[in-house]
Order: sequence, then C-alpha cells, then structure tokens
Amino acid sequence: MRAIEIGLRFLAANGLKYVFGIPAGSINALYDALLDLPELKSIISKHETGAGYMATSYTRISGLPSLCVGSSGPGATNLVTAAANAMKEKLPVFFITGSVPTGKIGKGGAQELNALPLFESITKYNKMVLYAGELPEIFLEAYHASISGIPGPVHLSIPIDVQMTEIKSEIPAAIAKPAPVSPSRLELEKVEEHIMKTGNGGAVLLGHGAKSARSLIVEFAELTGWPVATTPRGKGAFPEDHSLSLGVYGLSGNETATEVLNGTSHDTLLVIGSSLGELATRNWDERLVEGKKLIHIDIDQNEIGKNFIPTFGLAGDAFTVLGKILEKLKGRDRSAFNGSRRSFNTISRKLSPYSDQFPEWNTKVAIQQIGACAPGNTRFYIDIGEMMTYSINNLCITGGQDFDIDINFGGMGSGIAGALGAKLAEPDRPVVCITGDGCFFMHGFEVLTAKEYNLPIVFVIINNARLGMVYHGHMMQYKRCLDEFSQPRLDIASLADSLGIQTAQIHSLSDLQPEHIEQWLSSKKPVIVEVVVEGNEIPPMGERVKFLEDAIF
Repeated sequence: MRAIEIGLRFLAANGLKYVFGIPAGSINALYDALLDLPELKSIISKHETGAGYMATSYTRISGLPSLCVGSSGPGATNLVTAAANAMKEKLPVFFITGSVPTGKIGKGGAQELNALPLFESITKYNKMVLYAGELPEIFLEAYHASISGIPGPVHLSIPIDVQMTEIKSEIPAAIAKPAPVSPSRLELEKVEEHIMKTGNGGAVLLGHGAKSARSLIVEFAELTGWPVATTPRGKGAFPEDHSLSLGVYGLSGNETATEVLNGTSHDTLLVIGSSLGELATRNWDERLVEGKKLIHIDIDQNEIGKNFIPTFGLAGDAFTVLGKILEKLKGRDRSAFNGSRRSFNTISRKLSPYSDQFPEWNTKVAIQQIGACAPGNTRFYIDIGEMMTYSINNLCITGGQDFDIDINFGGMGSGIAGALGAKLAEPDRPVVCITGDGCFFMHGFEVLTAKEYNLPIVFVIINNARLGMVYHGHMMQYKRCLDEFSQPRLDIASLADSLGIQTAQIHSLSDLQPEHIEQWLSSKKPVIVEVVVEGNEIPPMGERVKFLEDAIF
C-alpha cells in the first residue's frame, strides 16, 4: 500500500470524512489515493485559504478531524492564513502540503519551498516526512498532538515520492479522545462557597469556550439570578431573548451589557471560555473587574490570568467544570440565593419583522430584519468587516440558534468559506452567511464551490461599494481617507447570475419580507442575496477605533 494511503486510512479511522483543498502536482498522489477511499469525500475549493476556513469551521462544529491539502510553494503559502486561524481557534485541523521529490530538494525545482518555518509558530506539530517507512508513525504523532492537551492544528510536508512509495506497514490504531480536564475538588469547593456567600451576587461573561455548556449556563443563571453577557465571539452561548440576557459586551456591544458589567451593583464576575482579549473587554477596560472577585474558567490554563488576575482560576472544560459546580449549588436551599438576586436592566429583545412601510433603509435595518425572520434553528456565519459590527449588535440569537465568527484572527472572507464547512457539519440546519462586498471580492468564488456540492446556504452580501469598516475607521480617527477605499458599485447579483446561482437584489424592506427569506432558505441550492445600501451611517465600532487611537507607535 502506498504510504499516503496508509496515512489517509488512519485519519479515516479517527473520524475523518472530508478532505479540503486543491490538487496540484506535488500532492496529486494523495488525490489519486482518494479514488480507493470512498469513505473520504474531496471538497475542492477555489482557493487554499478558503479550503482551510472550511476545514476549520467543519471541525469546530462537528467535533471531527478535518484534512486540508495544498501543493508545495504557493499552495503552502496560501494555507498559512488558514492554519493561523485554526491555531487561534484551538482546533485540531490536519494540514498537508506537498514537496518536490526528496532527491531534488535544494535544486530549485518548480514550486520548491521549505514550508516548515512558515508553519512553525502556528501549529502544534510541524514536520517534513523524508522516509516513507516513517510516515505511519509520524501521522500517529501528529494526530495525537492535534487532539491532546489544548487542541490545535498540525502540519506535514510530504514529498511526492514519499507519498507514492509502497510500504509494508500496519495502519495505526485509532486514538481515543482524551477525557475532559477538570480542576481539583478543593478548587471547585472554594468557588462554590464563594458563589453562595456573594453578598450582592454576580454577573456572567461568556466567551466562545462556554458554548459547550449552554444548557448548564441557563440553569446556573436561573438558579442564581445572575445576569449574563457574552463576548462577540461568545455570542449565542446564552439566549438573547432570555430575561437575564445583557447582550454582548466588548466590540460593538450593547449599552446594557456595558453599563451592568462595568458597574458596581455586583460583587463577582464569572468568566467562562474567554481569554479576555481586546475585542472581548472593550480594550481591557479595568472597570470590568474593578472592585470585584473574578472567577475565570477556561480550558487553557495559559489564558487564565493573562489579562486580568483572577481570584479563582479553574482550568477545565466549561461543561465539565460548570456541571460539577451546579451539582453542589443545586443541593443548597434555593432561598440562599435570594440575597444575590438584584434588579438589572436586562434585555429581552427578540424583534418582530419590520413591515415594508418602515421608513429607514440601511445595513442595521437589513440585518435586524434577517435575524427577525430567520428560523429558530438558524446558524449565522458572520464575516469580518462593517457588517459584523451590526450583526454583533443587532442580531438577536435565540436558544436554538447559533452565531459563528472568526473574529480573533479576523480574516476577511472567512465567513463565506466557513459557511460551507458549517453546512457540511450540519446538513439539515439552515445556514445564513452575512458578508460584505469587500469579503466577497476576496473569497466570493467559494459560493461556486457551494453550488458544485449542492450546499443550500443563503449568502447575504451587504454591498455598500466600499471597505466600510476601513472607511469609517479612518474618518473617525483621521477625519479623512483615500478615495480608493470606495469603488464603483459592482452588480454582484448579475455576476452570481452568470455563474448559474440563484440571486436576489434587495433595495428596500419591501424586498426583504418573511416570505422572501423563507423562499431562499427552502432552496436546495445556494442563494446570493445582494443587499444594496449607501452605508453612510457610522457602524458601532468606536471601541476598536479608540484602541487604535491610543496605540503607541
């Protein structure tokens, strides 16, 4: 059996279903092997970076491994951004790049590149396989590294001749997923006692890592009466139509969340699954923790205390840790929490659809309308740019919905490609991608990939004929900007129509009513909805601009 086939069969035994990437000379042996592996489906993207975003979102949502493949040279460099994104998201994505034959290394072959230095800082395991007989063991080591401890991506550079070499080797056995980590019983008891004794009660801030514990968080909030906010990345970890919801704190956050979390009406702040970085904390606003006891739960010990020193730091999986805390709290007399129950100005803001007579038409109204009309099990995949600020601020994510955004690394176009991975992970769930014209120009042709694989995703493209966040950021910070930040408006719907993709072009609320959204979501194929707006209103991004203004160069 060829060495590369043994590696692929090992990954398949560990749950691999999809291979994302683009075929090319130095990686073609891998694609040839797929013909003998019907259990693995090849998803050929339009760009390697897009393939990496698909792989990352698929792994995050499904919990299964994904493989992303690129050629030597430009294929490898195109995967660097995707690998960095996977590292930031702490996801076990397997990256493989090809290489010139081992006997030709260093001779200046076509597309030759030493890719290892490029991937060194953005992967947990990074190696070139020079001997075919070592490939099975290296695959085993790499995959184990990707799922052990704090998960993360790995990279193998495999010369084409190594891939093709016939070897006699057993396929390594599948690896069991490691058990969830959890703090000691003593650490948990200290936190439980503190929660019970908190005089003015507390408040909760949820990051993306809290999403595994949604049901437990609702139970905790209703037991204690503590109000709940999320970071932008954590949006969706708590239903925003719940009476204890404060909305989003951080970049483009809600006024209610800012007022309550920065206020003094509670003694304790419970943070779950957030590194408390810039975008999550309004530029590390000290008022968030000032005068409060901080309980910080995160799966990564390195994130605890990195930005704010906690009173109690618990390293562990959110579901496991919160479940153990609740076991003890539920055993107490419920009246013990009465002193913790305070009157907060929480928000229950599930919006009704606007009629077509609503006088305004802008990005905010369009995004609110989409959220109000979307089904209760919709997964929203948000791209990077001006439209994300309105989505963070104005989409109301209910208990059955999900909200995804790769905001930490922040690659434009990640939402378009990521939506494909999301749909592959959950084929029966409605997926709505909200993106912008700038993102579309970067990775928009992945909508053609969606068409080719019959993935019914609704791509909402906010077309304001400019790099909106850049334009408004410069105007807010410098009071001027280059004319080139804007461009002549492209008719995106006509372009998509020429690709054979169903389209709709929206100029007013009369074009964006519940029956329209229902029709698009019922399609069996992707739909592009171009929302044409002027985009002159200032988006809710002031905290990001303030951070840049305060920077010292």
